[in-house]
Amino acid sequence: MKTLKHKRLEKDLRPEPLPLEDLYSIYEIERSHADNVARNALKLFDILASIHGLKPEMRNLVETAALVHDIGVKTDFENHHKTGRNILLLHPPLEVPERLRPVIAWTAFLHKKSAGKEKIEKLKEKNFEKMPEDLQELTLKVAALIRLADALDYSRMESRLGKVTFGKCSIRFELEGQGAVTDAERMEKKGDLWHLLYNIRLEFRSSPKM
Repeated sequence: MKTLKHKRLEKDLRPEPLPLEDLYSIYEIERSHADNVARNALKLFDILASIHGLKPEMRNLVETAALVHDIGVKTDFENHHKTGRNILLLHPPLEVPERLRPVIAWTAFLHKKSAGKEKIEKLKEKNFEKMPEDLQELTLKVAALIRLADALDYSRMESRLGKVTFGKCSIRFELEGQGAVTDAERMEKKGDLWHLLYNIRLEFRSSPKM
């Protein structure tokens, strides 16, 4: 039987959704980077739609996940992926449907560091495993896109996707901008989760200079 103390604790820990604008202000989110990552994520969502298979209505979810993926940076830069997850579990964006809110939090957790098979297996030891299977799958798909979108703005020099070439088993992206070389290298590294989920390989290069 739960004690009054335990009941109060559970009540205190219940999620309290906040509007995006409040989250931006309270946690001092870097808006320029957030906006760039959101733009990149939506572009990747559209280009890769036939592969990831997410429904068009999931674009808003992907955009929101991109906008708050770095919400933990000001609080704890070194562990901002963990801090961000915890913040978003407690204060999810009000604009996101209740059932999908955990996806936003766990995407923030998954956007940093490597995301290979070993890390995904370790998720089974965390509360991630308590989500319904369809939300676990959705989270991994959203996180795969956010990791790439974040990497595309790694240099903070406004790199953008240019020419896209579709092959039989691969897709080649050419990046444009002064930071294209740096960001292409970063996207190669952050494509690990994508390549764990899909058989289509993604390749990233800077566009040839004119």
